[in-house]
Amino acid sequence: MDGLTYTQEFVLCVLNQKPKVSAFKDRKVAACLLVSEIVELLRDGAMELTPANRMVIAPVTKSPNDYLTPITEDIKGSQPQSVSNYVRDTVLSIRRHKVTKIAQAACDDLVKAGYLEEDHKTYYDNQTVTDRILTQLYNDATAKKEPSEKNSMLAILLVNSGLIHQIFPKEEAQTVELRLKEVMKSDQYHLISDVTKKINKDLSAIIEAVSFAKK
Repeated sequence: MDGLTYTQEFVLCVLNQKPKVSAFKDRKVAACLLVSEIVELLRDGAMELTPANRMVIAPVTKSPNDYLTPITEDIKGSQPQSVSNYVRDTVLSIRRHKVTKIAQAACDDLVKAGYLEEDHKTYYDNQTVTDRILTQLYNDATAKKEPSEKNSMLAILLVNSGLIHQIFPKEEAQTVELRLKEVMKSDQYHLISDVTKKINKDLSAIIEAVSFAKK
């Protein structure tokens, strides 16, 4: 939807299934949230990758969205790491305090913007808004025209987190997955950048790594 980033749309989809911050402690969901926020920071120029492929916060005049502050502060205060190593280490940390703090900021920002209501640490999304997000995603996946990069990013997050099968009926979920595979493999979709295709590949590898790591 206009006015919401793919990260915010993903957060709404997560809370629609489980309306608690603890939903983001799931390894796959946590990895997707972290990668999504990192991609936002890179694309906004608030963060850069060194020649050694390490993340560093860039000297910018424009501050990133408020909900990105916890992750920028964490990256700024840590030794430079690659995206995959940072996400893996954060997701596999014992209590996942960093994940909770990052997710909480995203939830609070959506409450402030009026997209969520909070009551005793339970979040209630605007079902109309969430339904519209998912309808647009599915319509984009089934249309003859090229899907938008924003909806492609949301599809990447939902597929890799495993939420796609909780949100959509079986056949619809499979349709979105197949369309995403088609878009990621083909060069005919000019709206979908090589960066997005790399994100999909890298995120899949990260998900596999955190899913099979010992608890």
